This record gives sequence, structure tokens and C-alpha cells, in this order.
Amino acid sequence: MEKLTPQQRNQLAFLGGALVAPEKAHDSILRLSPAMFQSGHLRRIFAAIRELTAQGRGLDPVTVAAKAGQDTRNLILHAAETVPSISHIADYEALIVEDYRRDTILAELAALSVQGGDSDGLCARLRTLLDRQDAIRSTQLDASARSFDAVLDAALDSLTHPDRGLKLDWPELDRYGLFEPGNVVVIGGRPGSGKTDFAINLAARLSRRYRVYYLTMEETAEKLVGRLLAKATRIDAARLRDRRLTEAEQTTLHNTAAALRRQHNMVLDSDGKVTVEGIRAKLLCHKPQVAFIDHIGLLTPTDPRQKEYERLSEITRSLKVLAMQMGIVVVELCQLNRAVAREGFAYATLADLRGSGTIEQDANAVVFVRNLAPGGPRLQGADAWRETGVRIAKNRDGALGTLPICWQPQYHDWRPIPQQEEEV
Repeated sequence: MEKLTPQQRNQLAFLGGALVAPEKAHDSILRLSPAMFQSGHLRRIFAAIRELTAQGRGLDPVTVAAKAGQDTRNLILHAAETVPSISHIADYEALIVEDYRRDTILAELAALSVQGGDSDGLCARLRTLLDRQDAIRSTQLDASARSFDAVLDAALDSLTHPDRGLKLDWPELDRYGLFEPGNVVVIGGRPGSGKTDFAINLAARLSRRYRVYYLTMEETAEKLVGRLLAKATRIDAARLRDRRLTEAEQTTLHNTAAALRRQHNMVLDSDGKVTVEGIRAKLLCHKPQVAFIDHIGLLTPTDPRQKEYERLSEITRSLKVLAMQMGIVVVELCQLNRAVAREGFAYATLADLRGSGTIEQDANAVVFVRNLAPGGPRLQGADAWRETGVRIAKNRDGALGTLPICWQPQYHDWRPIPQQEEEV
């Protein structure tokens, strides 16, 4: 074995303890994440240990090596044979978290010093950094229970702080308060109802003020940007698709692209074979304030033998924990049961969410895109639009209601219809 750094020794000791006494290390394993381990063999070994633990399967060097890769076998055996003390597993956990937090803070501060910016922007990023560190630290506390008085004092104190909710600059929708840090927001809709158009419109609005991560598993990132270009330029999406552009439209396109570079702070990802743990690693890397997952039914299961209900239950619970730990908003796009298509223009209900009741249970808010009858009237004219809408069917922190919206699929654009919302 080559000489190890102190951080590597702490990580190796923890891995050895987890292999020798998995029952004692169980909670510590689930509190840590692969990103906290050095990239390479150590991270792959821990990722395998965490996945097996989350599935309730036993840990032994052979099973872990089979999942992490046979090239990690010697290191796994070394960790199991040389673990210093099982009784200190919590200490190793604390050291790993401390090393990770320190390295993350230093990296963030270095990035701030290089990128610069105005003082307000730097302060906002520092607050985000501190919030993220508090979230990481909170997962390591031995107890989460507090006295009523302590919670009451904290609640009263929070009312003196600025509103931390993410704003769309779309008043008709902002009033529902959906995008609070730590929230999971589900957007449900049948194929062809404009669900992705609605989501990318929300992402584009949010990215003007916040850092957004958008994961698409149904199309390429370039096609998503094509939707944004059609919306911003008011050039028919079919003309963009078929490359039937006039010289004037080409000029408009490039001028608009230059403006979009300045306006949006978005990371687009078209990874079609990602697990929940993979999403966790991506979010720790990109550090967004809101993440869109389009859509959760396509996420790769950690165990291919799981039933659909079990798979979606694991996904929704993991994404909820992730949102709370990182203090971000997670937006999950979700398919509806096929029976909804028979109801014409009716909105779906919570029972129509496809695959698992835990989608509703784990969500802070559920938004349904109105189901449109197949086909529909042909849109005539550059300013033609189709009347649709969204219904807020669940909202733990606010009102329920229906918001009429005009959808222009030729531009992938969603805009509010200026009229009073219908309460439900």
C-alpha cells in the first residue's frame, strides 16, 4: 500500500468498520454520501456499501467488490483486515464530514475570489454556502427533537427574516408559494399535455435569479435549448427543427442567443441512465437552488429486481431527503395513469399519479397540467394559442387553486390568461 493521507486513512478506517460491523455502522453509512470520499476506489467502495445498505442487503468483501469493481478487491480486504477500532466508527464519520466540509468551503471561497462580482451577489452566495453547510451539519446531529419553547422561538425568529422562497416573477403562480427551499414539487400530466414545456418555462424563469439544474431523460439538452430559443425568438419550432430559417430569422436567433447567455444560470443534463445516488452526486457538484427531474419514472433503479411501486417509493423518499438536506427545491415530473386520457379536458386527481402513492405523500406540492383531448383545434396565425391551465391539487404551505394559461406549442411558450383564478 502506498502512503495514505490523513483523510484517506479516516475513510479507509470507516470502510473497514462498515464491512466488519455493518449493523453498528448502518446509520453512519446512510448519513454519508459518496461525494464525501476521495474519487476513485474509496468512493466506489463506499457507494457500493451505501447502496447495499439502503437495499437492506448484507455486507461482505465479496459482495461489495462485485458491485464496486474487482479492481477494488485488494483495498476492500485491506480495509476489513486493518480497521483500527469498531467502537470509533462515529468518530471516523465525523472526521470524514469535517474533511469534506472544509474542502468544500475552501473550494467555494477560492471560486468566489476568482469569479468576483458585486458585494450583494457575493453575500448571497456566502449565505447559500452557509445554508448548505448547516444542512450537512444537521444530518450529523445525534437528536433532532427540540422542546416546544425552542421550536416556538425559532418560528418567531424566522418571521423576522426575508422570505426565502424562490420567485418566478409570475404573480399568479408565485402567490401559491410552491418553491420553498426543501420542498418537493410534483408536476403531473399526460404525454402531449405540455408538461415539459411548462417545466422548462418554469426553469427558464427561475434561472434568471437562481441556479437551476435540469435533468432530461427523454430528449437531448440541445432540444431543450431549442424550446427556449423558439419561445424567446417567436420563431415556429417546426422551422427551427427543419432548418427553414430566413436570413432575418438567423440574425434574430443569434442576437437572442447572446441575450440568453446573460440572462440564464442553468445547467442542462441529458443523462439517460442515472440513479438517485447519481443525482445526489451531480447536485453536490453543481450546487443548484432548484433541480428539475424529467421524469422520475425513467430513473434507473438501484436494484433491477424491485417492483415498480418499490422503485418509485425509494426514488421519491430519497429525493425528499435530498431536498431537505441540501436546502434546495426538487421538481419531479411525473406521468399519469392512462385512464386519465379518457376524461377529455378534466384535470387529474392525486389518485391518478402513476406507480406509487408515495409520490403524493413525499411531495410538498402537486401541480397537474390540464389534460387536453387528442388532436385539438389547429392553431392558425402567429399569435394563436390553446387554452389550458394548471391545478394546484396539493400544497402543504398554501392555497389550492386552478390557474388558466394559454399555451403556444408552436413556440413552446406558456403565458397566464389575465383572469381570476378559480378556487377549489
